[in-house]
Amino acid sequence: MRTGNVADIMRRFRRPMFEGDVTQLLRRMAGESGPARKRTYDELVSLVYDELRLRAGRQIRRERADGSLRATGLVHEIYARLLGYRMPYTDRAHFLNVAATAMRRVLVERARKRQALRRGGDLAPATPTEAMLDATPRADPDLVIDVDRALASLAPEQVQLTELRFFAGHTLEEAADIMGIELEAAKKRWHVVKVRLLDAMTKGPVDAG
Repeated sequence: MRTGNVADIMRRFRRPMFEGDVTQLLRRMAGESGPARKRTYDELVSLVYDELRLRAGRQIRRERADGSLRATGLVHEIYARLLGYRMPYTDRAHFLNVAATAMRRVLVERARKRQALRRGGDLAPATPTEAMLDATPRADPDLVIDVDRALASLAPEQVQLTELRFFAGHTLEEAADIMGIELEAAKKRWHVVKVRLLDAMTKGPVDAG
């Protein structure tokens, strides 16, 4: 199915976003198929576009400045992937969680390509640190791939937080809101997650516990 152009969608449907609008569109889309579902999905994307582009922009700034992927391009890739998903979204938080997973997959695929191009060079991978998991401005492709692999050592809610925080670029406040937990709980959980990720990346997988 043709995905169309995100800029065209924005011109057709752009309007202010209200929480209830997103949930209403998601529920409508659950009962639609074909062109009707595509139109509702385009309207949904127009509502969450600014939010998605903000997250994408944060992630692009984490990349090395090679200029091969811009925020708009990343949003377009996420848009194309989400359009193909047939799951019924329950609300805005569910949609953003799925979008975070889609962004993770795009970034990992991109990191693998960059890693393959770099093979044969003499640049050694950097040793991962907690600071690199938080807000490094230029994430190394090795780190993106290593974090993705280390997710196998985490519990589902820890994977969810990692996708929102590391891959989708949400702040802890935003991640806590999406997950429906208190900010202090998110801070404590993220600290534990970082320790477990670093342990898995440097010593091998540990039990999710």
